[in-house]
Amino acid sequence: MADDDFGGQWRQPACQTVTGDGSVTFTRNDGRTITPTSQVLKPVVYTAGLVALDRPGQLLAMSNNLLLTSGDAGCNWTPVGKVNGSYIELAAARGGRAYAWDRDGNLTLATPDGATPLTSPAGAVTGLGTDRRSGDHLRVADGDGQLYDSRDGGRTWQPIGVPAWPNDDLLMVYTAAFDPNDLDHVVLGAASTGARVTYDGGRTWTAATGLSKTGTRINVFSAVVSPASPNVVYAMGLNLAELDEGVPSGGRHIYRSYDGGRRFTPVVDQGNGITIPNGPLLAAHPTDPGVLYFDFGTGWAGTGTDIYKYDSRRVTINHNSYDRITSIAFNPSNPKVMYLGVAEES
Repeated sequence: MADDDFGGQWRQPACQTVTGDGSVTFTRNDGRTITPTSQVLKPVVYTAGLVALDRPGQLLAMSNNLLLTSGDAGCNWTPVGKVNGSYIELAAARGGRAYAWDRDGNLTLATPDGATPLTSPAGAVTGLGTDRRSGDHLRVADGDGQLYDSRDGGRTWQPIGVPAWPNDDLLMVYTAAFDPNDLDHVVLGAASTGARVTYDGGRTWTAATGLSKTGTRINVFSAVVSPASPNVVYAMGLNLAELDEGVPSGGRHIYRSYDGGRRFTPVVDQGNGITIPNGPLLAAHPTDPGVLYFDFGTGWAGTGTDIYKYDSRRVTINHNSYDRITSIAFNPSNPKVMYLGVAEES
């Protein structure tokens, strides 16, 4: 495997304390114990972007507007630039880079050397995907379910395909989940109307089934395509009919699809110690399609955060004192090492 391939020559972190401002740490055991940081994170901070790059030991993180980098597998973190936007997420790309984006349409090229603003094709962005074969090839979805394609690293854009919903049907697109191995495969989640999936880059869209009974409304707030198997897709939805009926789950479920997003089945319900908020962080395991991490946390009354691990049979829960875990990345050489982007709200 070449050094510029994902995971090439990566090593595990060799430290007992993470040095930096406290925005990023890691765990080796699903969150049962978390590596301490040299500084205590000061409010208000959301580390919404966190990725491992295809250069050995290199990671990037977004702590509010501050771009951070580590070159030693996550032991030491330093700031390298500022990025425009709010609650900024990151998508890793080939060639030791990532693309930063937020829902207001701000796009930025992020590298360990700094940040370069890019043009945006839309005033609202709901997701960004990158081509594992070319770091210059990326796509975004806008707030209307329209896809845009760039072949020059985000300098110019072209719309591709058609919107996922007719204008008179769409209320709001909440999320766009791009297949890490195929940019033509995208799952969109929206208000009231559920989810849509395309396998041909937006030329045709299929309405997902199984999220709710025919004719009932559901909000799909977040989704992720498994890096280990493109046929496995996870989504979080709020069944509005169940919410109105007062069912024990409150209508909140984690769903799984085995056919790429065409049909879903609920696999985790809210209740029995599991809290599912609107749009939780969903982190699919990089090598095991049966494993999904999600979480619930809040700064209110020192509640802390629960990290949930769903493994096709059960959900395990590990609690920590952080207000929230807002991003997760996996060490490319050993996915048992999970990097955690944390938040301090109060």
